[in-house]
Amino acid sequence: MRESIQATVARFIVRSVLKPALQPAVPVLVQRRWAGIATRTLSVPFSVRFARSSLAAVPTEVVRAKSAAAGSGAVLFLHGGAYMIGSPVSHRSITARLATLTRATVFVPDYRLAPEHPFPAALDDALACYRALLAQGYSPAQIAVAGDSAGGGLALSLCLRLRSESLPQPYCLALISPWADLTLTQLAPVTNDALLHPTWLKQGAAAYLHEHSAQDPFASALYADLAGLPPTLLQAASLEILRNDARRLAGALTAAGVAVEHREFPDMWHDFQLYAGIVPEATQAVNDIARFIGSRLLAAPPARQATIRTTSEPRGQANGTHLA
Repeated sequence: MRESIQATVARFIVRSVLKPALQPAVPVLVQRRWAGIATRTLSVPFSVRFARSSLAAVPTEVVRAKSAAAGSGAVLFLHGGAYMIGSPVSHRSITARLATLTRATVFVPDYRLAPEHPFPAALDDALACYRALLAQGYSPAQIAVAGDSAGGGLALSLCLRLRSESLPQPYCLALISPWADLTLTQLAPVTNDALLHPTWLKQGAAAYLHEHSAQDPFASALYADLAGLPPTLLQAASLEILRNDARRLAGALTAAGVAVEHREFPDMWHDFQLYAGIVPEATQAVNDIARFIGSRLLAAPPARQATIRTTSEPRGQANGTHLA
């Protein structure tokens, strides 16, 4: 099946406008600013409310469909950005659709970024946010964890950390092109990745790890025993250098006895799901994620939630922004 015209145009924009800024020669602060500007062109539904809040002192954006009833479950979404850039605002094209389609409340932590805050700062923040959801009255059966790229790797690390601390797993896990091996030794031999370049991932790994071992399972989940993780949805694109991480992860999860749905989208690029609402293939991919999450959370009993103090926020730009 031939790709849509919208996909062709979006790929050109990503390759010509965003990818040149995601290079080690560009200061990280400039990368954050430029990616923030680029993501303003993404499609965000008007049928949602965004509010500023916090989970365990971690600044967090709370995303709710305007018509959603309370107690519909929670999605903890961890954004990508090679652990160096990204924010809740940069991923609203995904999180707003998840809130609308699943009727769940989507929590998007603005976790600490490298190089200012290296490993395990992001993981510590993710764990604190998950604990806070439990404290608010959500049962594990009412929580889904999702993430893209570095956020997908962080979601896996969170589940491993939960297991190591004998805490309950979320009900399901949804991962978009997870970066699960920071050694970068088995990247796919893709020369036309519209977004990612190995040198940028190398920069992100160095900034995040800060001389810590890249084979630490809490940094690179592909070096962990994955037994006991929740049912997992894996999405990846055929034309991205992180394609192999998803393939290897699908095999490792299956071998560990974890239920896995793995789909690889032909002719798409890394994190194309950000173009949901613009690119039909991206819209379908996010719809599939919402189906996977929603079918599970809707079956759970209503949550007993504590009051969440929030401040309404119009659409705008937060501190950083995305991408890997």
